[in-house]
Amino acid sequence: MALRSRTALTNIVNQENVKNIKSSINGVAGKTKRAALGEIGNKVNTIRGVESIDRPSLLLKDKKKVVAQKQAIKPPEKVAEKPPIQIVKPVIKFTVPHGNHEVPTIPKKEVESFSSDLLAVEDIDEEDKGNPSLVSIYSNDIYEYLRTLESKFPIAEGYLGGQEVTPKMRSVLIDWLVEVHQQFHLMQETLYLTVAIIDRFLQTFHSIDRKRLQLVGVTAMFIASKYEEMYSPDINDFVYITDNAYSKVEILQMEMLIVKTLDYSFGRPLPLHFLRRYSKAGKALPIHHTMAKYFLEQSLVYYEMCHYPPSLIAAAAIYLAFVIIGNDNEDEQKFVWTNTLAHYSTYTKDDVLPVVREAARIIVNADKSKYQAVRKKYVQAKYMKISTRPELRSPTLIAIATANKKTV
Repeated sequence: MALRSRTALTNIVNQENVKNIKSSINGVAGKTKRAALGEIGNKVNTIRGVESIDRPSLLLKDKKKVVAQKQAIKPPEKVAEKPPIQIVKPVIKFTVPHGNHEVPTIPKKEVESFSSDLLAVEDIDEEDKGNPSLVSIYSNDIYEYLRTLESKFPIAEGYLGGQEVTPKMRSVLIDWLVEVHQQFHLMQETLYLTVAIIDRFLQTFHSIDRKRLQLVGVTAMFIASKYEEMYSPDINDFVYITDNAYSKVEILQMEMLIVKTLDYSFGRPLPLHFLRRYSKAGKALPIHHTMAKYFLEQSLVYYEMCHYPPSLIAAAAIYLAFVIIGNDNEDEQKFVWTNTLAHYSTYTKDDVLPVVREAARIIVNADKSKYQAVRKKYVQAKYMKISTRPELRSPTLIAIATANKKTV
């Protein structure tokens, strides 16, 4: 028994340590193959598990057999080296002049789309590929999904027709909510989501009277705060902001009604989401981006703008900001909506211009409007005092606002 134990122990040690293989062992190695470890380890391991590993067999083994075994492993590596050479060849054909006979073998449309995508459209996510938090590889898919959501939850034009709530009452409510939003120091997304909840609810639930309209607005902001904010205001704060016009129970009851009416769906994209993407595609400066946000918040107040898709309103806002800041020359205005912006927004210049004119009319008349909450908000220094800038009273903006079907 002692002799058997000693022989087994010596066999195990010699299998694990190849350097000590000089000792003579008559035992047979295990027949279990470990391909991964065999490739990484010593060359002796390539025949492990095939024959007995002992000193006489290794010395008497025919060298040709060993070479044949090693060569049987190498051919797959040589085959793997050939495909990269075959893949490069079709790419070279794109650079061959049209007079060459090989060009007709490639469809003409593919050649045109290949060149136009590389030369005219810039990859705005190229610099972000090394940042995993920006998930640049999924950016285009994410915004494509957001466009499907905005078409899934549309706001119908003239949805208040036949209701007791009028467009003027809606504008008064939104103007007041802008002030409430500032007092609570809420996030920007909360304000946009609040207005989206109000519009979606009012176009579905038609029995809201003017006495409960403010209750709808306060409850919508209460829901949006819980959806967007990390620390949402307490319900008692919303009771206080209404000067106790509504109780805590009434707000909770309205919350349940709104949530059930909207089928618990609050994922409709916001104009702010698209604006950030367009500002990146257009290489906007902070002044352009802030002015575009001013245009968006002004559009929230007015009923005639609520039926436009969020992506289209954002495109119109950044277009108008580019036009009136640093583009007084008419020749430069022709290049405002670049191919890159058209590609990432999916809108052409003709698609954007009607909304641009609507927004321009609102901005031109902002001084005379009864709804001053947004304008007062953007007087502050942290918003670059956008609402007081002279560009908002420039001839360029007035020309856009008064234009009918002329090209801007």
